[in-house]
Amino acid sequence: MATEGEERLSSEIENQDETDLVKQLDLQLEELDDDEFQLPPVAQLPTLESILNENESGSVSDDEFSLAPPTQPKTSFSNECGDTLSIHSRGSSDSRSHTSSEKQMARHRRETHSKSHGSILRHVILKGVSAQLVSAYERVGAGLPTAMAVSNVICVGTSHGLVLVFEPTQALKWCLGSTQIGEQYGSVSALALNQDCSRLLVGFAKGQICHYDLTTGKLLQTISDAHTPYSAVLHLKWTDYPGLAIISDSGGSVFELAVKRTMGMNSNESLCIFSGSRGEVCVVEPLLMSQFHVTPTGDTVIVAMATISKVIVVSLKPHLRVLFSHPLKCDQKTLPLLAWQFVIIQTRNGNRVIDPVLAFGREDSVYFYQLTHGSMEELQFIPLQKMVVHYHLQALAWLNSRTLAVMDTREQLHVIDVKTQEELETVDLAHLGLVYASPHFKAIATGGNVSKAMALAGEHACYHSMVSFGSQVLLLGTKSFQVVTMRAWTDRLEHLVKGGHLKEALQLALDIYQDKAHAVVGLTHKREKRKELIQEKITELLNKYLSYSVESCPDRSNLPALSQHYSQVVPHCIHVTIGADLTDLLFSRVWETFSDDAISRGIFLESLEPFLLNDQLPDISPSITQYFISHYEATNRLQAVQACIVHLNVTSLDIHQAMTLCWNHGLYDAIFYMYNQGMMDYVTPLEELVTELQSALSTNASLTDTQVTLGNKILVYISCCLAGRAYPHGNIASEQLRQVKHEVFKCITSLHSKNAKDSEQAYPVLRTLLKFDTREFLNVLALAFEEEEFTTELGMRQRQRVVDILLQVMVNGDEFGPMQLGCLFTFIARQMSKQQGAIAVNRQLFEQVLAHLTDTSTESHHEERQTALLELLQEGGIAHYDMDHLLECAQKAGFYRVCEFVYEKTGEHEMIVECYLADKLRQQQVFQYIRMVLTSPQYTDLHVQKVQEQFLAHIEILLEIDSNKTAQLLLTTQLSSLLSAIVERLKNEPKTLYTALNAIFLFRENDVSSSCAQDLPPLESDLQEEYINLMCQYHPSQVTAYLKSSEGYRLEPVLEICQKHDLKDATAYLLEKAGNIHGAFDILLSVLKDKIQNLMAKIENGSDGDSSLLLTQAKAQVLNIVRVCQLGSSQLEESGRRELWFPLLDTLLAAQPPLENHPHLYKELRGMVSHVVNSVMSHISLPAILERIMQDPSYCHGSFAQIKHLLQGMVERYIYEETLYSTVVRIIRGDQLRYLTSQRSHASGPLVIHNTSCSLCHGRFQHTSKAAVHSCGHTYHIECGGQGPQCFICEGGTDVQPGSDSTDPEGSKENEQDKEEAAASSPVVLPSLKNSPSAASQDEFDPLSHQFALRLAPPSITIDLDDV
Repeated sequence: MATEGEERLSSEIENQDETDLVKQLDLQLEELDDDEFQLPPVAQLPTLESILNENESGSVSDDEFSLAPPTQPKTSFSNECGDTLSIHSRGSSDSRSHTSSEKQMARHRRETHSKSHGSILRHVILKGVSAQLVSAYERVGAGLPTAMAVSNVICVGTSHGLVLVFEPTQALKWCLGSTQIGEQYGSVSALALNQDCSRLLVGFAKGQICHYDLTTGKLLQTISDAHTPYSAVLHLKWTDYPGLAIISDSGGSVFELAVKRTMGMNSNESLCIFSGSRGEVCVVEPLLMSQFHVTPTGDTVIVAMATISKVIVVSLKPHLRVLFSHPLKCDQKTLPLLAWQFVIIQTRNGNRVIDPVLAFGREDSVYFYQLTHGSMEELQFIPLQKMVVHYHLQALAWLNSRTLAVMDTREQLHVIDVKTQEELETVDLAHLGLVYASPHFKAIATGGNVSKAMALAGEHACYHSMVSFGSQVLLLGTKSFQVVTMRAWTDRLEHLVKGGHLKEALQLALDIYQDKAHAVVGLTHKREKRKELIQEKITELLNKYLSYSVESCPDRSNLPALSQHYSQVVPHCIHVTIGADLTDLLFSRVWETFSDDAISRGIFLESLEPFLLNDQLPDISPSITQYFISHYEATNRLQAVQACIVHLNVTSLDIHQAMTLCWNHGLYDAIFYMYNQGMMDYVTPLEELVTELQSALSTNASLTDTQVTLGNKILVYISCCLAGRAYPHGNIASEQLRQVKHEVFKCITSLHSKNAKDSEQAYPVLRTLLKFDTREFLNVLALAFEEEEFTTELGMRQRQRVVDILLQVMVNGDEFGPMQLGCLFTFIARQMSKQQGAIAVNRQLFEQVLAHLTDTSTESHHEERQTALLELLQEGGIAHYDMDHLLECAQKAGFYRVCEFVYEKTGEHEMIVECYLADKLRQQQVFQYIRMVLTSPQYTDLHVQKVQEQFLAHIEILLEIDSNKTAQLLLTTQLSSLLSAIVERLKNEPKTLYTALNAIFLFRENDVSSSCAQDLPPLESDLQEEYINLMCQYHPSQVTAYLKSSEGYRLEPVLEICQKHDLKDATAYLLEKAGNIHGAFDILLSVLKDKIQNLMAKIENGSDGDSSLLLTQAKAQVLNIVRVCQLGSSQLEESGRRELWFPLLDTLLAAQPPLENHPHLYKELRGMVSHVVNSVMSHISLPAILERIMQDPSYCHGSFAQIKHLLQGMVERYIYEETLYSTVVRIIRGDQLRYLTSQRSHASGPLVIHNTSCSLCHGRFQHTSKAAVHSCGHTYHIECGGQGPQCFICEGGTDVQPGSDSTDPEGSKENEQDKEEAAASSPVVLPSLKNSPSAASQDEFDPLSHQFALRLAPPSITIDLDDV
């Protein structure tokens, strides 16, 4: 049958390369059809050995670390010949119009990645295999493909039980099995080839396994009992151990199968290594050393398994044990995935090892774990990284040690770089018709006897449809067999060139050269040879790109387009040539191409700038440098050209051109650089530039920005030279270092300059720099003195000489002011403190400096002079002064920070408080200092006591500065003991005392949390009363609010204080608080009457604006009085309530007539009357209210319209209350009815028996037993608990009467078993009504009664247990 299949399915394919096919078919795939199957057979089919046999190429990183070589070349299932077509050419001419939009989208997705990484994958169809699979399905009835196994041969199983084995020639070698076997065993569900492809294991959907010899095509044995019966074989995997395979079935179990041949007979043994009852295994993957060309170790067999929720790795040999486990709890509709790969891993110490890495994942996450030997030579797993993708995973395979291929549930293949987790390319495989193993995971052939979880997850099972083989991924479709492999690096570049992406090809080549590209294969040479090969390729591509750029250049009349074209082309050429170390090509071919045109030449020169600044182009031809400098000068980019000059070797410069440019435009950095590097002269530029600075200073005018920049650069230059650093970057050569330092130092301290005039002052360089910036120049000298040259005996003499020169220049003349002298002596003091006795200075000079700095005849630069003196003292200068004299001078000058420093030295900390108080700029800091002294352990009790005395002595000033901080200090430190003394001290200053008390009480109420408030010292009542008394004097409007928010004060003294100051609102509040409602009411009513009288007076005077304000105040007073009346009404009889409410009502009624001519005011007053009437209705009967209203003269003689609003409000209030009452009654009755109905249904419902034994004697019920069952769930013999209406157990009964069945021996034996069954059950217990009171009579039912309760009790039920 194999021979007939070969002859029938052989076809002749036109021998043309992939490029021609792409051009002819416009990137659309030509599908197979029946006519193509009838082509006459060719004399000899092209073989996989000759066409597809490509050595597997490692990545760039893999080239230097090769594993053990294979025993034979690895077969590749992708080629460029007639038997394959690129994936770009999908679709026949007939279907092209129907799918054009989908194809354009697919091309767009691929081009997105191609422009950055190139086309990484080559996707081809094995037409020989595909054609024979289709023919076998249509003409032989072999069925559709279901599974495959690939090694040096291709094995494809079908749904009718056949296995087609193809030679490397794509010729059909064997057709194993038959359709009769398919009917008996079901479809092929799993295939496994051993290492040398001599044995094939075939698993079927009904659980059988067939063992074939591929050398003869014979069936060696059929295995029916190697795994769980009636379960499909999901996975078959050979291990490196001879004759040992792994089986996984649809029951979730895993078995090891040992196939042997003993005494000429084939035999097998199986052992369960994982039971599906502990978790259903979905996939197994043994670690195959031979697959990765590693010599297998026969004593170790490692298998990775993945259940629905966990990954487990076990070792089968030498003994079974678990090595690793990891949870995988994800979406139930997804399956776990496993894949092994040997990877080069760099350790922490820099070494690189080759270890197997297990990649496993589920849903959208992939984990990577390294398998290695631990410290005790035990296998251990080390986590490497986790990768999360934005789609659901369906299949996973390694392409090489750096690249992973994953397929999502939309059948898109993603190529991912593992290290960076970057997605390199995406290929749409939806057209393939991928084969899924869902029927096998659902075990349809065996009746569907699998769990719901396995059936749900198996919807997307395609473990046998995407198989990794070396650097290739083979894909099995229903009618095609395809291969995805990685392109070689040259192939990727050519693919971009053919697509017209020369620029992208250049960038990819550069990335490959710099080891930045991903998924690079084909570079199997040493690093130096690799770089040479890539440089040759880049040169070739660059020549093409230059030719293309010239040919596609826009018309010269279109200057914007021309500029844009060169802006895109020129920088890229420069970037590639410099990155690939092809500078010779840059300044020859590239420069020649763009130097003729002015626009392209300018862009070329400007594109060199970033590379010059990064020191990537230290050497350039001087001719090009001339163009560069001239172009930047013409475009006025002077700072940019200076920055570039100092990064170029001097040999690349035209010194005359560059120096002329720098002197003309003040490019001082470049001047220093060219003198230093070109002429090895470090003094001449310094002398010339100092002379220029001296000329600017001699005019006594303000320096320009350019002149300031010049001075700063000179200082930095001197600092660098004296420190051994080159300016503006780098370091001075070691052989020149000592000489440079000596020459520059000699130049600074020289008595006269070269060619000096007779009028020149001594030490011109030093004098000029001191005048420019004294402080910074002295800092430069200080840094220079740190160098080792100044630490020797000769160096110390040089220090003394410099100090003497500075004193001669600055002190003996009048050119320098006090600030500059202060900087000088600070510098001297700092040098003296660093090394005692190294520098000698006359003490009188320090006194002279002190006199200059503390001179009171001038007020200018006060802070600067104080800072200079303080720095001098801090740097050790204080040792040269008498303390008393220093304090006297500092106090006269107002140098309080200097005084603070001196007091700190002498330990007079209390005087520092006075310094803070006297210094207007630092008064706020006194509180922090006092707190530090009081709380810090470094201060003694004596210091604390003296600071407390200062606090008390200056309390008035402290309160004036910040009363809140003063109060905070007083209450949160030991200063609280001074509180009474402070009050006594401030008695004669009531305003200040009130400020202090106000801050204290506000701090206690507002600024302290409740946890801290407990630690505050208690305040006496007399102090609070004094505070209230002062508040009545200075802020009477705040008294009432304070009394309402505060507690702890005594009512009687405070009431007397308020009455004394005639504060009616506060008095009324206190009377109300004391329970004197009538007294409070009378005061509030009198206030209301006063406000109404004032309102009437304002109306008579015609002040309507003020009247609105008074009316608002009257409304607020009415609301307050109503509140007081409501409070008192709950405590008084009706007569007493009338005495409260009616005077208020009379007052408001009497105020209405005068306001009738003022509609707005009259309306507001009527509203107040209505509010009072509505409020009084809850406390006084309606007839009494009406009678009182009708007695009012304004109503008894008026019309009905005048009282209409009052009556209407009363009626509306009555209707509202009546509606509210009826609604409440209806709701309560409805709730009671539902409660009755619920309790009745519970009481009349069936009672469930939860156990078959007595709850008292624990004897089992017999057919003749009589038992009582209660709603609480208890069941017992009548003889044990009686027939009472209540449950005997719930009532507390414990005495057990022996029942008729309790002595049954069998019942006693089964007693413990019954207990366990009862405990294991979880019955639904009906609510017990045993505690309900006796039933109430229906005649006594009151829905509004609070004592209402449902009273039902079900009677005890006696049942016959014959049917139990």
